[in-house]
Amino acid sequence: MEKKEKESCKDGDCCCSKLKNKQPIFILLVAVVLMIAGLLIFKPIQKTSDVISLDEAKVKAEKFINENFVDPNFPVTIVSIEEAEEKGLYKLNIDIGGGEIVESFISNDGKKFYPQAFDMVELAKELNGEQEVSAPTGIDERFSEGADFSSDKKTVVYFFWGDGCPHCANQKAAMSSWLDQYPDMEIKTYETWANAENGQILEAMAAAYGQTVQGVPMTFIGDEFWVGYADSLGAEMKSKIDECMSGSCENPGERLNK
Repeated sequence: MEKKEKESCKDGDCCCSKLKNKQPIFILLVAVVLMIAGLLIFKPIQKTSDVISLDEAKVKAEKFINENFVDPNFPVTIVSIEEAEEKGLYKLNIDIGGGEIVESFISNDGKKFYPQAFDMVELAKELNGEQEVSAPTGIDERFSEGADFSSDKKTVVYFFWGDGCPHCANQKAAMSSWLDQYPDMEIKTYETWANAENGQILEAMAAAYGQTVQGVPMTFIGDEFWVGYADSLGAEMKSKIDECMSGSCENPGERLNK
């Protein structure tokens, strides 16, 4: 069975690691490091005829940042690049973790990098706990949180998530609309970062599919599973649900009862 995970995402990372509690400080540290790098290392841009392509600039900037300023366990991703309004610059949108996107710039000759300016007052408030870090909203009441493995519905979706994972929040919002479309479907949800028992259930479920846990969200429908969430993966999940509704699919939880 083909694994549906990060490589299917079109917009950068779509999966949250288990190191949720370290994300806010990590995001702040990366931001600060990028600012220092821009101030101390790079000089103002100069005119040049040696212009590189957008793709070349993206690869060069992402490689430079990850090799020099970022913990290898938390690589950043450039999710998009385009020509900036300022002459001689390309604008980068960089995912620095936890769904946090920052805007930076690289000269179109690929020689100079300019991090985004950050509001230090707001960052200080966040670091000191004076400003609440955004987190996913409450779970849909129609979801069966922490439910057992039995169901009388035609299709059963098992959704494992982490409280504070932005990709999980995006998938929860999408699944709420799925319940409107598929009344004969049950979505069983298990929060794994704060609930150790649910974490063990996820490990057992992944093992039943011949896999190990790499992050959340992780979703099981019939004989297929997905790691992470993006619109492209959501479309694949809905296609599987359609297949189950028109035919017959196993309840993934039955694999744990064998």
